[in-house]
Amino acid sequence: MITSASPCPCGAGSSYGSCCEPFHLAKSKPDTAEKLMRSRYSAYAAARIDYIGKTNDPETGGDFDAGSAERWSKESEWLGLEIVATREGQPGDASGEVEFKARYRAQGVEETHHEVSLFRFDRAQGWLYRDGKTLRTPVQRAEPKIGRNDPCSCGSGKKYKKCCG
Repeated sequence: MITSASPCPCGAGSSYGSCCEPFHLAKSKPDTAEKLMRSRYSAYAAARIDYIGKTNDPETGGDFDAGSAERWSKESEWLGLEIVATREGQPGDASGEVEFKARYRAQGVEETHHEVSLFRFDRAQGWLYRDGKTLRTPVQRAEPKIGRNDPCSCGSGKKYKKCCG
C-alpha cells in the first residue's frame, strides 16, 4: 500500500505526499504535461482510478472503462516509469507530448507499456490526457537470421532454401 511517506511511484525522487498525492486529492494541478503523465502513472500504482477519469480529455476520453482500469491497477505490481522524451507541454503551452515506458507485472509476467501520449491544456481544468499511441519494441533475435543460401541449420548439408526454408 502506498502512503504519503512512501517514495512516489512516478520516480521523481520525492515522497508520494509531496509529489503526486496532492494532484490525486485535487489540492493542486500539474503545471506540465510530464507532471500529469507522472501523476497518472502514480494513480494506477495507488489505485486512484477516479483521477485517471478526471484527467481524461472529455472530447476524446468518452470510452474510459473505470472498472477495467481499476482491476488492472489492483492486479498489477507497478515497477517503474521512465520518461523517454517530452515535446512542449510546459506552462503557457496549449499542447504537449510525452513518450514514456511504464513497467509493471501482471499475472507473474513483467510487461513494458511504451507510449507517446498527447495532452492539451484547458484553462479551467488544467492539463488533460487526449490520446496515446502505443509503440512496439522490435523483437531481438537470439541468433543471426539464416540466409536462403546458407547451409541449413538441420545439418543436412543442403542450402536452407532447398531444405527447411
